[in-house]
Amino acid sequence: MNMLNERKGITLVSLVITIVILLILASIGTSAGIDVIKQAKLNSFTTELEVMQAKVNELYDEYSSGNNDVLDYGKDLSLSGGQADKVLTSSISGVTDKSDYRYYDKTTINDLKLEGIDSEFFVNVKTRSVVSYNGVEYEGITYYTLEQLPQGLYNVTYEDRNTGKPTFDVKGTADNGKYKITVSNIEYSGYIEKWEVRYKKEGQDYWMTSEDLTFTVNNSGKYYIKIVNGDVESDQKEITI
Repeated sequence: MNMLNERKGITLVSLVITIVILLILASIGTSAGIDVIKQAKLNSFTTELEVMQAKVNELYDEYSSGNNDVLDYGKDLSLSGGQADKVLTSSISGVTDKSDYRYYDKTTINDLKLEGIDSEFFVNVKTRSVVSYNGVEYEGITYYTLEQLPQGLYNVTYEDRNTGKPTFDVKGTADNGKYKITVSNIEYSGYIEKWEVRYKKEGQDYWMTSEDLTFTVNNSGKYYIKIVNGDVESDQKEITI
């Protein structure tokens, strides 16, 4: 009788251990499955953005060749159900000016004969910019553009936006002892939309910076001007006020 009880006890313990092991394995399997789903969503997000980027690069080439009709592709941002204001007017997408963006909904994408794309986008053909309508969340961060993907997460290859040196016009005006410098007509083949102006007066050893394209200086004389964004820098110009 004692032997029988002992055997029953051992069987119950074995059963409990087996259940615990199965629960652990199920937990591991569920976690792994969630990771796979997240990775699959990120893969799909990246692929669709790359396809759209390639198409927008083609549209940009048409625009550069004089076809302004491509700028009318897509729909007005007001038809995006407020999503344009959410995505393009905040820091989450990195966009600083939404004026030339268009809403590429599913109808637009079908008209472009792009297959295998389920998402919608905001597109600026002039700057070859592609922004996801909804973005994708991965590891607690929501991504909207290819550029936002962390280094090493993907080896993203697409046409380089920033090539060559920018050119610009500059003029100076004097009025009642106030001296104003204005930079205008910036031309650049890349995607940069916001520039810093670097300037210094003749004989000055260091450059000063203006976030605005129009700014005032304290004294008349000869000034050296250039525009900069990160590693991209123009040749300097001279202006006398």
